[in-house]
This record gives sequence, C-alpha cells and structure tokens, in this order.
Amino acid sequence: MSSVFELGYRYLIPSLKRRLAELMSSEFKMSEVEIAKKLKITPSAVSRYLSRERGVAVEVNRFPDIDGEVMALARDLATQDLDWLTIETRLLKISLLAMSRKYLCEFHHKLQPIIDPARCRICPELFSTQFIKT
Repeated sequence: MSSVFELGYRYLIPSLKRRLAELMSSEFKMSEVEIAKKLKITPSAVSRYLSRERGVAVEVNRFPDIDGEVMALARDLATQDLDWLTIETRLLKISLLAMSRKYLCEFHHKLQPIIDPARCRICPELFSTQFIKT
C-alpha cells in the first residue's frame, strides 16, 4: 500500500520539479545548465524533466494555485541565488499544500483502488494549510 508520503516523494515532488524546470526554461529563457545550477541538480536531470522523461505523473498546471506557487518559486530562482535548503523547503511546502487540498486523491485511487477519495481525509488532516505558510 502506498502511503501519502510515498505518493509525495515518488510522484508529486518530481512533477513539481519538472514544472519548475519548464517555467524556468520557457518563461525566464534559462538554459539547462543555468537551471541545473539554480536548482542544485545535474544538467542531465534538467534534460530529463524538460523532455518529459521524469516527473510526468502529476500535471501540476491543472491546479492554478499550485502552478502559481511554482511560478513564484521559478521567478525567485531566476532573480535570486537561493540556497538548496530554501528551494527544498519551498518545494515541500507546495507539495503539502497540494496534498492538503486533495489534488492527488484520484491519482492515489488509481494506484490503490481501496482508497475512496470521497471518504479519505488523511491528507487534509495531516497537511492542513494552517501549518503551511508558503
């Protein structure tokens, strides 16, 4: 059985990173090498995100509020030199926000049919937005 934490680290975080790389490339005209330096990852990882070989499980842009948070992070990365801890913290806060709003419930149900999105309250209770300040 996949826990909500596994759902986050296996599917959501890579999808957020893919979307972040896409925005940094398309909106801020950054090269793969520049994106890699800013995100503190390898150029190869950036290439895999941009070619949609990685991070395709969740279409982050389907959720305007989450996509807006990713855009804000992309903008900050394009204009500032953020350290790894700041980047990681912001990505995790964005993922908690998405989970608290039940955006991954249908996806979780596809992975595990025993999950009933209409009844399950795990993510909203665990990841309540009252604890998340993005």
